Order: sequence, then C-alpha cells, then structure tokens
Amino acid sequence: MRNHTKSKLTISRLILGVAVTSLITGCTTALSIMPENPPPEMVVPELWSTEHNSTVESINNSWFGELNSPPLENLINEALQHNQEIQIANLTWRAAEQNALITGTNTNLKSELGVSGKRVQTLSSTNKKVFTTTHSLDLSTSWEMDLWDRLSKQQQAAVVRQKASHADLEAARFSLAAKVARSWFRTIDATQQIKIAEERVTSYEHALEVITARQRVGLVDILDLHLSKSEVAIAEERLASREMEQRESIRTLESLLGRYPGADKKLIASLTQNQLSITASQIPSGLPSQLLERRADIVASRERMLAAGLDAEIAASNRLPSFSLTAKTGTSSEELHNILDFNYLVWSLIGNLTQPLFQQDRLKAEEMLNKIKHREAWFNHSKTLLTAFQEVENALSADKYQQRRVEALTRAANESQAAAKLALSRYEIGLSDIITLLDAQRRSYDRESARLTAIAKQIDNRILLHLALGGGYV
Repeated sequence: MRNHTKSKLTISRLILGVAVTSLITGCTTALSIMPENPPPEMVVPELWSTEHNSTVESINNSWFGELNSPPLENLINEALQHNQEIQIANLTWRAAEQNALITGTNTNLKSELGVSGKRVQTLSSTNKKVFTTTHSLDLSTSWEMDLWDRLSKQQQAAVVRQKASHADLEAARFSLAAKVARSWFRTIDATQQIKIAEERVTSYEHALEVITARQRVGLVDILDLHLSKSEVAIAEERLASREMEQRESIRTLESLLGRYPGADKKLIASLTQNQLSITASQIPSGLPSQLLERRADIVASRERMLAAGLDAEIAASNRLPSFSLTAKTGTSSEELHNILDFNYLVWSLIGNLTQPLFQQDRLKAEEMLNKIKHREAWFNHSKTLLTAFQEVENALSADKYQQRRVEALTRAANESQAAAKLALSRYEIGLSDIITLLDAQRRSYDRESARLTAIAKQIDNRILLHLALGGGYV
C-alpha cells in the first residue's frame, strides 16, 4: 500500500495557479479571478490516492491503440466528421469567434463621414418664393477615455468566452470518440454473446438427442426428456435476446457515426472478425494537478469563471463617471463644388464628463447580479474539478479490480468447461444423472458469458479512464 504525502496544494490554489497565467499574458485582472467569499479550501494530494497499476509518466493521447481494434480509428474519424453534436459544437465555437471579432472592433474611437444636401423654400418680405440649396460634407470623431478599462475588459471577456467555446468543442470531440469506442466494444461483446448462445443451443440439442435415444430404449425416465427440452427452449430464448441486444447496439453505434440506424449487414459481418482484448497493463496517469490543462471541460469552466469575473468588473465600472471628446468638422456651401473647399470649413470640439444619476439603483443591482454570477461560476469550476478528480480515482480503482475479475472468471470458465465435458461423458455411460449434466452445461456457458462481460467492462472502464484523464483524441 502506497503512502501519499499530502501537499499544501488546494482547490483554490490550483485554480489561481492556472488563472495567473492568463494574468501574465494580460488576459484578465486579479479581480476577475477571485470572487468574494470563495468556497472552502480542500487539500489535493500530489499523487492519486488510489492504489493502481499506472505510472506518472506523460499521458498518451493515442489511447485507442491499446484496445487492439484496427477499425476503431476509422469509425472515430467518421463520427467526428458526421456526428450532429460535433457540428453543433463547431458552429457554437465559430459564433463565439465572430462575437469576439465584433467586440474587438468596438474601440473607443469612432468616426463618421457624411454628405448631405437640402433645398429649402421660404417666403420673402414681398411674398415671393425663395429657394435655398445647401450642400454639406461632415466628419465627426468621438473618443471615449477608457478610464476604468471597461472597453478592454469587454474585449477580454469575449476572447475568454471564445476560448471556453473552443474547449467545449474539444471536450465534445473527445467525448464522442469515447462514446464510439464504448459502443463499438459493446457491440462486439453482444456479437460474441450471440456466439456463446448459439453454442449453448447446439450443445443442449445434442444432449437432447442423447437423452431421446436413451429414453426410447428405457434407460432414462421421461422426466429427463422434458427437462432437456425445457433447457433447449430457454437457450433459444436467450439467443433471441442476445440477437436483439446486438441489433440495438449496432443502431446506437450507427447513430453516433451519423449513419441511418438500420443495423447494416456489412457492419454486423465485420463484428465477427473482432475480439475483446486489451494490451496495456500500466497506464500513464500523470498527476492530479495536470488535469487542469488536460481536461477540456475544466478549461471551459475556468474560462467562463474568468469571463464572469470580467463581467462583474464591467458592471462595477458602469457606475463610475465617463469622459469623452467629440470633434466635428466639415464644409457647407450653396454650391456643390465648394464642399471640398477648405475656405468653407467649420469645426467644433466638445468634451463631456458624465456620471449616471437616476439609474444608480439599476446599475448597483446589475453589479451585484454579476458578482453573484461570478461566485456561482467559481463554485461551478470547483465542482467540475472535484468531479474530474472523482472520475479519475474511480476509474483507476475499477481498473485494478476489473483485472482481478477477468482473471478469476477466466479460471472459473475453464473449470466449468472441463466439468461440462466430464458430465456429458459420464451421463452417456450412465454414471451421472440429467440434473448434473444440465447444471454443468449451464454453469459452463454462464461462466464464459460472464468472462466476456468482464472483459467488455474492463475495456469500457479503460476508455472511461482515458476520458477522465483528458487530453483528447489524436
């Protein structure tokens, strides 16, 4: 049993440690990281607390290679191209990217150029109609001093949300790759369960033939014949159930691939050529602190927390005074060709210092609302971290126990198979009864079925472990 020394690393320090990187690059400010009244501290171990068969080496993103299934990579690539959820996540990210571009062009300097012309009719003192035509060329420029970094923070918030959206896309891609892999191996398991069910039917039918022949010559009672026929019927029902499960698994896989869920015969045929197996005995699990950068859902949660902090700062600055300068220049003449003549130039320069007065209650409420949202985002990020740690610890623990289950069930399946063969040979020569034979056969197929299920669960857990460790699909 390993003893892990607890460090002074806490959830808050983990969050701040990564967020400070954004500070250095000028992405956020200190206020946008730490909210008022953050969650209670919790110590995080330097190493994973679960005893497991893994190392702290760098995690390999090509995790699907250890699953010994060559078609899997092509299936994952197909899903990434055609799955609707990925398309939606990609469009969401592109929309966030455009929003960041829009916000980035919203500078504190604005200019407008206008050309106008007007014709006015008036009456002279002698009641004669007088027509006056005026042509104007105007250039207006306004500049707002970003006293409280409000504009820059709006741009930062848009960029941070774009990063969060991109992290959502990466998380969706990795999640889909894991879903395809899990569905693929569940379908392989269902196919191999069909094979076992078919062998069970064949074996029970053979036993029924032996019992029928012995009953005809009076060597066994009619009860044995009825019991044998009952076992054949139960085996046929189980075969039908396994076939139904396989079709459902195939349709689930096809939906993930973006195909019509029609249980394609070619896909069914390809399943018989694949087996359930796994190669890697040790998994590079890395360190708990590495999850902050490896898991896209954590990155997305962190970026949204930073964006919420920026929103809180922006809301606070909206209550403060603002200063702007407006300059206007242009020409005005009754003759169109004179609007480019600087002799007709006029200009003005106006400075404005404004302070919200009658909206203070609303602005104060907006500030408080954004502070609450920032605190909520911090708690959500902390919760995301805890969930991630839990998923890794559970998967590491399960990986060890699943291996023990597979080894034990493999021994049980081998012993049960040997017992079934012995029971049949002893029954054929009259040294055993029908109950012993049927029970031995049932145990043999049940143990083999359980062995395959355990292997499938081991593979499924291994995929979940890689998903929990993060990193993505390469």
